[in-house]
Amino acid sequence: MRKICFLVLLLVGFSSFSQSYNYAIYCKDTLTSPFMAGRAYQEQGDRRAADFIRGELTKNKVELLGDNGFQPVEICVNNIKDARLTLGKEKKTLQLGEEFLVAGFSPSCNVELNNVKPLVFNTKASLEKAKRAKLASKTLVFNTGELSYYDIVVFLRKLSTEGINPQLAIVQGYDKIQYSIGSKPWQFPLLQLSGKPIEKKIDYLALSISADFQPHYQSQNVWARVQGTKYPDSSFVFVSHYDHLGKIGQTHFPGANDNASGVSVLLDLAKYYASNPAECSIVFLFVTGEEIGLVGSTAAAENPLINLQKVKFLFNLDMVGTGSTGVAVINGQKERCAGELLQEINSENHWFSKIVLGEESCNSDHCPFVQKGVAAHFLFTYGCEYNEYHTVHDNGKELTFTKHIDFCNLLKEFVRRYK
Repeated sequence: MRKICFLVLLLVGFSSFSQSYNYAIYCKDTLTSPFMAGRAYQEQGDRRAADFIRGELTKNKVELLGDNGFQPVEICVNNIKDARLTLGKEKKTLQLGEEFLVAGFSPSCNVELNNVKPLVFNTKASLEKAKRAKLASKTLVFNTGELSYYDIVVFLRKLSTEGINPQLAIVQGYDKIQYSIGSKPWQFPLLQLSGKPIEKKIDYLALSISADFQPHYQSQNVWARVQGTKYPDSSFVFVSHYDHLGKIGQTHFPGANDNASGVSVLLDLAKYYASNPAECSIVFLFVTGEEIGLVGSTAAAENPLINLQKVKFLFNLDMVGTGSTGVAVINGQKERCAGELLQEINSENHWFSKIVLGEESCNSDHCPFVQKGVAAHFLFTYGCEYNEYHTVHDNGKELTFTKHIDFCNLLKEFVRRYK
């Protein structure tokens, strides 16, 4: 009889794990579908994602906070509606997302170049030596390598601030081109090219961009809570951003790992805690506007729907669809006791090969809450099984949630044991 009971419990456990994994995959697949339009600020992509999240919370009987779960957030965004590029003697039309992209701060424009010798920059020293005032109305080409995209954008931002506007800036040398959404448009476009098709001369180039600047776009955060059984006024908070990069023309950026993965984990945890409440309340916050500069999390921290002084700990989950190599804990050195508890739990259960406690960084949605005095970690998983980020290829087809069950168990055990 004991063996039978043990087998029944084992089968129930496996069934529960399977349901958790399958539910996370379902959420990821839904959030990355073309219907979601890249979960940004065109075609109501952000609203469609928020509606889906709210619908899942309601279906799983999780209490909604705010206005039926929503908290209004205003966003300033420059939407790239469409972009087309023809390049070279053959006047080849390049494929958006694969062969070229334009930066999100690019304005509407039509640029046509014939037999133009651009100014070429290959090194940081060349940027430092450049006479910026003489770059107005010029065509600039930046080769990645020693120069990072960050170096180039910092340089171009100085030009923009000083009112020095090139006719066109081009960054080339990418294997895979990463897109960045923009808030306010600059006065000149930035074109990104795969490979290095431009050497000393541009035989022919025709670039057209259609942009739509929205200074007061209305988006929303989504708040929910499972009341604690013993200490309902105290809470653990889980945060993930649901927005992504949207679409340009018919090309959309699915954003599977960034960050449908984090949203899927939160929805799975919400479903679990709705049936298995903890002693403290568990709050789930799905924020908008991360890609535009932590806008949603800043709004949530400035106007919280819970008492932040009663938050025991906050976890920000972003890009958590892998895990074969381990878990990184940003802010782990600052909140060392919590970080060491995560390591202790992991060493007892052997779920991950390692949990690395990182330095303090204000690089994601935990930051606005840390600035309000909330103890927090930013967690992401890593592994060679999936490496897409901000590309059209982050579609989730090979994002298998390698360690989803272990990751959720790590968080559940932390909530149970953290004092």
